Amino acid sequence: MFSLKDKEVNVGRQRELDLVKGFLMIMIVFIHSFQSIAGAAAAESNVHKILFALFMPTGACLYLFTMGFGSVFTRHSEPKDMVRNGVRLLVYQGLCNLCYAAAIIICFHIRILLTGEVAGSRELYEANLYSVLTFVNIFFISGMCYLVLAIYRKLEVKLSGYIISAVIVGILSPFTKLLISDNQALNWILDMTFGGKGETSFCFFPYLSYVFLGYVFGKVIRRVPENEKGEFYKKSGTVCGVIAVIWFVGCIISHPSVEKFFDYMLVQYRTPGLLKVAGSFCAIIFVFAVAFGIMPLVEKWKFGYNKLCYFSKQISKMYAIHIGVFWAIAGFSAFYPYNVKGCLLWSVAVLVATDLLVQGYMKVTILFFHK
Repeated sequence: MFSLKDKEVNVGRQRELDLVKGFLMIMIVFIHSFQSIAGAAAAESNVHKILFALFMPTGACLYLFTMGFGSVFTRHSEPKDMVRNGVRLLVYQGLCNLCYAAAIIICFHIRILLTGEVAGSRELYEANLYSVLTFVNIFFISGMCYLVLAIYRKLEVKLSGYIISAVIVGILSPFTKLLISDNQALNWILDMTFGGKGETSFCFFPYLSYVFLGYVFGKVIRRVPENEKGEFYKKSGTVCGVIAVIWFVGCIISHPSVEKFFDYMLVQYRTPGLLKVAGSFCAIIFVFAVAFGIMPLVEKWKFGYNKLCYFSKQISKMYAIHIGVFWAIAGFSAFYPYNVKGCLLWSVAVLVATDLLVQGYMKVTILFFHK
């Protein structure tokens, strides 16, 4: 039997978190290949929809959950640290957009110099350039959520307050997304906050639920002795796994076709309501339990384990760079519509290239720092 201690007894690095984040980064790369370089046929293929359906219960939800979870264990957990992290991530959002635009511009014009302009590519170039300049990604959501966490920490909100807040956000999200303005500038702000019109890729308010729940879960784990975590995950993972399966099957039954299910999950992924939050929360706990359970096996494969830990530690850099690599491919290919096989192969190539770029960046910064 496991027991929750009155004092925090488990304050070290949580190894299962590294596995979860490492696997998450790999899945993100595969999903984004279909969202950046895929042609219409590949984007509408069952392969993409099935991948997305498997990714949907966790995905960005898991990213924000682990952010809340990790904020409990970081050495920089004071409100001022969270404000600093939040502002830094918001700046990253803007810098990333400029870099993505630069990748498209440079690679597209290199292609033109080499082969001449491809018919119809100019329109795609302009559309994608506008898309990346107005792109709202996980950095914006994380940055805003850090600022909210800073306020909660400053106010010394109790754990029950985080849980209540998560429930309230889940209840309000289907209603707040109705906030739509006719003013384009105002609507862009409303859209990346609440996600009503769907013109930005992400919105932050609905995802606060996952950050709050991740924070609470992190606080719980700190009270579970390391030698009792196996029993804790066995019990919690079993219960949450059953609930997650029931929720997932219920979604399939109520939307009995690949297209209907995909469309429903796409809406729920963007602006999750309370039912989606509850289902994803259970799926996430199940994922953590599985990660902890397979830990001994993964650790035996030193290369794979070390690589997953590296992806986890450098997930922000991996996330930022891999999108730029995809846009570089798109620009250099003159926005050629890749098929399913092409997207899958490019996913592997982009993962390797991103890993190498991050390692190179780290080596350069270390040399520069030491100098």
